[in-house]
Amino acid sequence: MKMDYKQIRMNEEINLLIEKGNATLNELGYTEHSKKHASKAAETAGKILKELGYGKHKTELAKIAGYMHDIGNSINRHDHAHSGAILAYQILKDTDMPLKDILVVTTAIGHHDEATGAAVDGVSAALILADKTDVRRNRVQNRKRYLRS
Repeated sequence: MKMDYKQIRMNEEINLLIEKGNATLNELGYTEHSKKHASKAAETAGKILKELGYGKHKTELAKIAGYMHDIGNSINRHDHAHSGAILAYQILKDTDMPLKDILVVTTAIGHHDEATGAAVDGVSAALILADKTDVRRNRVQNRKRYLRS
């Protein structure tokens, strides 16, 4: 099965991982990391690369990485970028996506957290920027946790 951004967005496994991660983060008092955030990060990462003159292929990989970047939160917030990259690799290797493209996506996911990662290529740089630009007030989900601080 060919994996493109549209199919990634419809993938049940990926969407369940995103929603489980978001529910967990809600309990911990973190901001929203739902499919809405995943879509926003994906679209923004793609837009960044498109406007910088990257081709359709790299733009598509940035969108895929953007949508999948927080799936590691389903395991734990700590090192979620690393566990997310491993989860993404396992999901994508069972598709017809070429290994070199899988590695671009997983590298971007693994490097998107500022505590442990860095911009190592255009896709990872676009993902880092896209993730940090989603600053909506309505991302606060568990206001009681925020009020306790």
